[in-house]
Amino acid sequence: MSDLNLSQIQTRLNELFVTYGERKLIFWFDPKKEFEEDIDNGQIVLNDAQLYKLAPDNQFETKRFFELEDKDNSYLIYAPFERMSDDDENNFLLSLLKYSGTFNADRISLIMTQLNIPAELRAVMETYAKFFGAKSRVASFEKMMTGEIKSREELEMTLMAVLTRANTAQLYSVIQALFVEYSADLSDSYDQLVRFDLAPAFWQYVAHYYGYTTIEPTIQSLVIAFFANTYFGQLGYQELPVGLKDYEVLDQTMAIVSFMDGVMNDSRYSASIDRLSADIYRLINGDKLLDKAPIEELIDADVFEVIHSKIIEYYIAQLTNDDLTPLINGMSLEEIVVRKQRAHFGFRYEHQYQAILNAQKLLNSVTIFNMNRFSDLVKDYEDELYLIDQYYRKFTLHLDQIDEHANFASLQNVVEKYYKQFLDEIGRTWNELLSLDERPSVLDFYDNYAKSKTKTVVIISDALRYEIAKEIQQSVENEKKFSTKMTTIFSVLPSVTEFGKAASLRSGQESYEYLSGNDVHVNGLPTQGTKARDKVLKVKNPNALAITYSDVVDRSNAKELRDLFNGKEIIYLYHDQIDRTGDHGQEMQVFDAAERTVKELKAVIPYIANGANVQRFVITGDHGFIYTRSTIEEYEKIENPSNLENDRVERRFIISDHQYDEIGIKSMRLGTALRNNDQRYIHFSETSTIFKKAGGGQNYSHGGSSPQEMMIPVLEVNVARGSAQKEPVSVQLMTAKRKVVGLSISLEFYQTEAISDSITKAQYALYFEDKHGFRISNENTYYADSTAGASSERFTNFAFEFVNRNYETNEDIYLVIKNEETKVELDRVDFVIDNPFAGGFGFDI
Repeated sequence: MSDLNLSQIQTRLNELFVTYGERKLIFWFDPKKEFEEDIDNGQIVLNDAQLYKLAPDNQFETKRFFELEDKDNSYLIYAPFERMSDDDENNFLLSLLKYSGTFNADRISLIMTQLNIPAELRAVMETYAKFFGAKSRVASFEKMMTGEIKSREELEMTLMAVLTRANTAQLYSVIQALFVEYSADLSDSYDQLVRFDLAPAFWQYVAHYYGYTTIEPTIQSLVIAFFANTYFGQLGYQELPVGLKDYEVLDQTMAIVSFMDGVMNDSRYSASIDRLSADIYRLINGDKLLDKAPIEELIDADVFEVIHSKIIEYYIAQLTNDDLTPLINGMSLEEIVVRKQRAHFGFRYEHQYQAILNAQKLLNSVTIFNMNRFSDLVKDYEDELYLIDQYYRKFTLHLDQIDEHANFASLQNVVEKYYKQFLDEIGRTWNELLSLDERPSVLDFYDNYAKSKTKTVVIISDALRYEIAKEIQQSVENEKKFSTKMTTIFSVLPSVTEFGKAASLRSGQESYEYLSGNDVHVNGLPTQGTKARDKVLKVKNPNALAITYSDVVDRSNAKELRDLFNGKEIIYLYHDQIDRTGDHGQEMQVFDAAERTVKELKAVIPYIANGANVQRFVITGDHGFIYTRSTIEEYEKIENPSNLENDRVERRFIISDHQYDEIGIKSMRLGTALRNNDQRYIHFSETSTIFKKAGGGQNYSHGGSSPQEMMIPVLEVNVARGSAQKEPVSVQLMTAKRKVVGLSISLEFYQTEAISDSITKAQYALYFEDKHGFRISNENTYYADSTAGASSERFTNFAFEFVNRNYETNEDIYLVIKNEETKVELDRVDFVIDNPFAGGFGFDI
């Protein structure tokens, strides 16, 4: 008997004869007669078939038996000799053999039967017999199979996928696995390919599908070849420089670029690919290569992280040298920033790109003020000029997030220079034309905005200047359930907290008076602190409430929030992020505080609306502020003219019984600013300069007269009952063709609607899968964010490159359109691929 386990053979035979009622004949040719004794002694017992022993000279009798005498029962036909040739004219069993099965008792045959490997692949199976020597590897092979293996390539790919622990039995997946391993300085998987004699096959497939050949290939050389050819392919070149000629791939550069595009955009491999990118950049002397590439070519490259630094350096130089509208390949800076931030390494340079973009916008916005009417200046600030303050804030904010920003020093100097010039010029024009009656005063805020028949939450955010409120408005409007309206009012002078918060409490003919220090009274009552303001409100409306932001958000559940607001008609909610930061020795973080303010106020509205059933909100401030980052030199300050002990001297204003008439200083009766009979004078700088005063905190200031300090936003937010959230925009395939011929196709997609108040932008992944769910193409990202009203402007084309493998004739494949945020498929479009020449090639390994 053979050394094979007889019980295994018997088990396998019984599995083959499970026919569910259909007759089955199976021939077992045993030319070495290894199992004849076991057959004769009845050692093999069949459950669903009978045993028939065939002799070389009884073929005709056997044919008669199976075709005439017993046409119903299943049989194992054991033949202790070689199988008869189909060409043998004495082979009477030829017709019987054609519709019968065969069984072999050697290990490879058993495994082939188990895995349903066709007989024509036996030689290939024997080549890799060592692999199949362990049950665990056979089990892994079977698990990796996605269907019937029909070719040598499919067999070898599955073997390589098992040994490399790849995700799929595809060459690109095997290479991905080897790259990931190499990035960790390991070689176990490749060593397994060598151990089981699959390395030659691997390199020949690499040569065929990706065009890379070399006399002594290594994984390192393959990685270098892929990165180098991808880099130059992205630049638009096929040929590599002399020093990299050994890695050059001329005919299949796009296949490599497509592979790298897929692996770089797959989050599973990001860390590994990033390590490889850095290593290969050093190995191939990347600095020298990038220095030779013009900026126009680098725009489309992203295989090396340093490319972003080169682009950023270019834009810094252009803006610093007064080229404020630099175009590259016909694209604006904003278009380039969008493209590069979406690239593989782009997220690491978000702050650099945004700093440059906001610097450009600021420098392009600075204007000369030659207005003669105050109303024009106010309107221009409301509509456009506020953006300069916003650009400066965003520039500084992003600059602060960059760990090493020495290369931004020159651009920062230019931005600081232009922004200070803007502040001084708009401040001077403002104070030359100043008319306090141009907009309603904060002294009328209660009557004009707070008092309402609808329960209203007034959010007073300390130092919330107009441009920050505009950002809040834009953010809130992204939610379909909210509608907004923005207006402005003027602060009183001085534009500081105690004056502004007190003024917003006043109604009707109530008195408003400043005593001294920080003491401001409304209707004879003090206004310092939340409790004091609560009392002032309750005089007008017993159902009013003054409360702090923290007291509201600290409520642990909706019931506590409802109990707090129950029966209240007007709630003043005091929020303090910006002024608390700027006035308490942390002025460098004042723009960070502005960002937190935007997030907190946007979040608190639905929190209160849902928890306490409030439909009307008014977001406002008590004053604004001026902030610049660069050091304020002594020569930039105004000499303090005060010579009276009782004068109140601050950075941006002086209150005195005496009127100081000095160059660069404006003044008016305090009573004029406060609408009372106060005979003292308030003095303020004509520009953005500050008065000399001992102590720190010079860059963040308020209290003076400028649009940044005095133009207080009033943002009304109404909540529509029962409104749903905004819906993400949809996209759809417009190309009618549903057949792929070859290994690439270009398809046109359409963004169905423009981004609007009810439709929000979305991001979709586009790729092809086969019927087993395996990805067979590169992945494109569709950023559906067009606001274009004309439908003709919302079309986009994408190219898809397919994995070069065997495809069935008219094989079913599927275009997947998936929302990248929700991971929900928007659509799955049926296609067929007809590429009979892909995948196979005529060489023997």
